[in-house]
Amino acid sequence: MKISYGAGLFILFIASQCVGGDKGPAPLDVVNMRMNAYNEHNIEAFLATYSDKIEIFTFPNKSLGKGKDHLRKIFEPMFKQGMVQVTLHSQINKDGYVVNHETVDDDGRETEYISIYEVRKGLIQSVVFVRD
Repeated sequence: MKISYGAGLFILFIASQCVGGDKGPAPLDVVNMRMNAYNEHNIEAFLATYSDKIEIFTFPNKSLGKGKDHLRKIFEPMFKQGMVQVTLHSQINKDGYVVNHETVDDDGRETEYISIYEVRKGLIQSVVFVRD
């Protein structure tokens, strides 16, 4: 089977777009995929939205942890219980940042957050939580 040079380049272009190219999916889409996976208690889909080197902070810069293994230790037990849900109140996105106003309900205990997600190359690189 022969493929012309132009057709070959087109196929390579389409393939690069399907795997995210340099940019990946839009930051808002990534954060919303994360929110959906959270509410579905799907740990693998949830972790797939994060960079391997994810950094989590409480505002302004108190580190809560780094890496997907850290996230798995926190969220996997919560997801297995199936009691946690997040409600999105509002969302703002600008360039590689998405700011959410969220409420997390953990078996009737509600916590309100402002969450700032930094997304690069289709993955969440850092999250800063503003909460009481």
